[in-house]
Amino acid sequence: MHHQALKLPAELPIARYRLDFTLESELRLPEYAGSTLRGVFGHALRRAACMTRQKECGGCPLQESCPYARIFAPPADERLSSSFRQTPPQPYIIEAPENKQTGYDKGETFSFEMVLLGRARHQLPLIAHSFKQAFQHGVGPAKGQGILSNIAVETPHGWQNIFSDGHIQPHPNTLILPKSYPEACTLHIRTPLRLQSQGSVLGIHRIQAGILLRQLMRRTSAIATRHWEAPIEADFGKLAAAADRIPNHAKLQWQDWIRYSNRQQQKMTLGGITGTWRFDHLPLSFAQLLYIGQWLHIGKETVFGLGRYTLAEVK
Repeated sequence: MHHQALKLPAELPIARYRLDFTLESELRLPEYAGSTLRGVFGHALRRAACMTRQKECGGCPLQESCPYARIFAPPADERLSSSFRQTPPQPYIIEAPENKQTGYDKGETFSFEMVLLGRARHQLPLIAHSFKQAFQHGVGPAKGQGILSNIAVETPHGWQNIFSDGHIQPHPNTLILPKSYPEACTLHIRTPLRLQSQGSVLGIHRIQAGILLRQLMRRTSAIATRHWEAPIEADFGKLAAAADRIPNHAKLQWQDWIRYSNRQQQKMTLGGITGTWRFDHLPLSFAQLLYIGQWLHIGKETVFGLGRYTLAEVK
């Protein structure tokens, strides 16, 4: 198998942050709060950033420079492949707690993580301000309120606190890529992974390694084109064909989770696969993509945290 590496810089413009809120009243959330957090974030970001107060972003004269549009409602991008052109990947991913806890008491700390990509990293003060406003306003059915008490950034040596006296301190905000990658690894899929083919979500029996790897390749490529300085140059046709030949072993289960859609005023069931997936004899390019995917996630609804996984090297 050809072991060509992707031409990647030593560091990528990716940063994972953790926001801590000290609760001033009871907070109630669904088992996985990613969708709720994204909703309150969008409303607060729009209140903070929108200058024209138009109902829709489309047709707004400030759309190109508006941080709300850039972060939350990016306009179509002709540079992207057909599956991403109309709805470009957004430059943030909200990662809610995975402990299924639905109630937090006054005085407790509620924390969640957020990955920022490209220029969105420089909007951290605005993003943190928006969440601060959202938690002052009240989050979830009990309108739980809280105060932003800490922000930390993930570094190779663990979490580094970057918040003091209400201000964000200068900090490292890139992902430093490893010098070498394992040829075998296991994905631990932590939140439901939704992969679609011809418009329907694939269950355990229809999902295949090749589909997962090609989806990861397409998502990473779209994000690179849209949010990084340089698109990824690779023979994607050759890679796509190689994806089907990688030896792998999956231990998967289906997990449903419910989100409440404010827009549609109803509960929606979104499910996906969780479990472990082992890959052996990985071509270097896919080992690189799988490593980066730990920050980018895979599949649908990644923006509120689905398709999150961590990698373990197979010894």
